[in-house]
Amino acid sequence: MTTTPPSATPISTPASPLDPPPGGRDPVRGRLRGLGSVLGIVISVLALGAVVWWALRQDPPRLPHTAGQVGALLAAIALYGFNTLVRSERWHRLLVDDGARPTRTDSYALTTIGYAVNNVLPARAGDAVRVVLMAPRAAASRRTVVGTIVAERLLDVAVILVLFLVVGYAVLGEVGAGSVEWIALATSGVIAAAVVAVLLVRRNERIHDFVAPMLSSTLRLLSRHGAPLVAMTFAIWIIEAMAWIAVGGSVGFSMSFLEGLYLVALASVFALIPSGPGYAGTQDAATVIGIKAIGGTGATAVSYLVMLRFALLVPITVVGFIILIARYGGLARVRAARA
Repeated sequence: MTTTPPSATPISTPASPLDPPPGGRDPVRGRLRGLGSVLGIVISVLALGAVVWWALRQDPPRLPHTAGQVGALLAAIALYGFNTLVRSERWHRLLVDDGARPTRTDSYALTTIGYAVNNVLPARAGDAVRVVLMAPRAAASRRTVVGTIVAERLLDVAVILVLFLVVGYAVLGEVGAGSVEWIALATSGVIAAAVVAVLLVRRNERIHDFVAPMLSSTLRLLSRHGAPLVAMTFAIWIIEAMAWIAVGGSVGFSMSFLEGLYLVALASVFALIPSGPGYAGTQDAATVIGIKAIGGTGATAVSYLVMLRFALLVPITVVGFIILIARYGGLARVRAARA
């Protein structure tokens, strides 16, 4: 195991309400997190069970067996790896813009670790690992790091919804019966809730002091710093679509660039539903629906889903845990740092 680099020397930061109390874990936060984890797992189990039940009634999947198909699978893995680097750079810029001082090595390593842990543990545990390990190394509070992750999510959700609506119409002629109306209604609800939240924050100094570090990164997206990050987010999802298209090539199913974008957007919208590790079940169901919508057979959808899961989950999970153990001491060290 490598020794901890000098840049990883813990730096004391102000106490944060997000940190556990001196006597142990916060029981309220623990119950809420546990409830969310259970809900996600239940949804994943139900959705995954439905997908498996459906898949068992299809023809057996055909895995890559020619040089061209194996090459397409390797290309998908390489594209997803490159996309992870772009995501890492985006997070690094969000941290720097918010006044943190991370090393680029930590930003890239912890992004990879976050994805790896999210793939095997529930409740978005990978994000918690990123916060716990990055805050002392970047001389930032945990709330500041949480804020950058929130900004990441909002950037992704905004671009995903744009792609889902625009590309969905381009590929299928319509997103689906009533989908636009429901999305518009949900958007209006989010805007109304945001207005109410802003009014509450402005009127309560304690709430303002608590959430300000977590919102500063998001609010900065509305300034000149936001345009490059929005452009980077569009690039991220374009590269992601290329990886998904390459997976199609690995099972002999060709799709256009617009169809690839639509498939990624559809699966990502489903991934917004609470679920277990690796978006199990929810993303699988969306992938099957999307492949069928763009002309694939049931057997093709099963083959595609198997290879997509392999390309997007296995390599990054293996690499992420190797980095976690070699550079940061493994999950046991994370638990100790969190306590």
